[in-house]
Amino acid sequence: MSTEITNVNAFDLSDINESDKNEKVEGEGLKKAAVLLMTLGPNVSSDIIKSLPDKQVQKIGLEIANISSIASKERREILKEFVEINRAKDYVIEGGLEYARELLSNALGNVKANKLLEGISINTSTKPFKHIIKLDVKKILEILRNESAQTIAVLLAHMEPENGAEVLSYLDFDLQNEVAMRISSMGSISPEVIKVIESSLEDKLHSISGDDFNDYGGVSTLVQILINSDRKTEKNILGTIEEQNPDLAAQIKSHIFVFEDIVKLDDISIQKVLKEVTMKDLVYALKGVDDEISDAIYRNQSSRAADALKEEMEMVGVIKVTQVEASQQKIANIVRKLEREGAITIVRNFGGDFVE
Repeated sequence: MSTEITNVNAFDLSDINESDKNEKVEGEGLKKAAVLLMTLGPNVSSDIIKSLPDKQVQKIGLEIANISSIASKERREILKEFVEINRAKDYVIEGGLEYARELLSNALGNVKANKLLEGISINTSTKPFKHIIKLDVKKILEILRNESAQTIAVLLAHMEPENGAEVLSYLDFDLQNEVAMRISSMGSISPEVIKVIESSLEDKLHSISGDDFNDYGGVSTLVQILINSDRKTEKNILGTIEEQNPDLAAQIKSHIFVFEDIVKLDDISIQKVLKEVTMKDLVYALKGVDDEISDAIYRNQSSRAADALKEEMEMVGVIKVTQVEASQQKIANIVRKLEREGAITIVRNFGGDFVE
């Protein structure tokens, strides 16, 4: 990724820490930066956030969490402003020409985009149902309500397998079977038929939610950014939000596992985590933590292993905070990986089905 794309300070953020900064200008700059990061997606945004000062990270994180939706026109104007500011620079965005084409075309239109790219050949082919398959499952199900099994089968066949499976799991039992049968027996479908189905579903999408708003912001966006961020950024943003809006912070935390949450795991899960953690990371991660956390670790080790860990912690002496945070992040990532693999279950407070 080039350094130019990280220049969100183009949106009047460079002086954000000055006491005499005009609040209106600062607020506008913050919103533009937040919209830009949400549009770029969690992977790119988390890399950008790492390069920003702590104060900016805190304020932008809170701004992202508080945005529920963004008007398409406003998003285009912000992207246009950003591109115009940076277009004199020879930037390269991770993801190549296709990413550049999408960003520039959305902001400036195809003609200007092609001119900026100086005649570079760009593949303009598009994937069917590209707007619909990016939606969350709830909206897709709303769009598919009262649609035929054949229409649903065609859409699911164009989705990623795991996403299609999730949509399928919410359908009625009989409809599930019929859709599955149609997918399994589906041959090639003419582009004209696909286009008709796509057009019909997109019309339905617009009638349901309107074409003026896109769900780029909110808690889910910030959660994805935090998951891809380093430990310092994660603590920074969550700490600031917790001070200003405890309920919002709790909502975010319910969707994300942070190192301190290790005390919420059952003993068997903690033991599985410890099997994948190096002694060095364990020693560093436990430096300066609450007794509740260290006790949770010790009780899930053999007495010999616990004694060895305590001895290592005494010998290691003073270490940098960044080393502690890096080790804590590694352990949190291990927990998330084990949860994805189904090896452990993190009980969160937003519900779910459990059998004792």
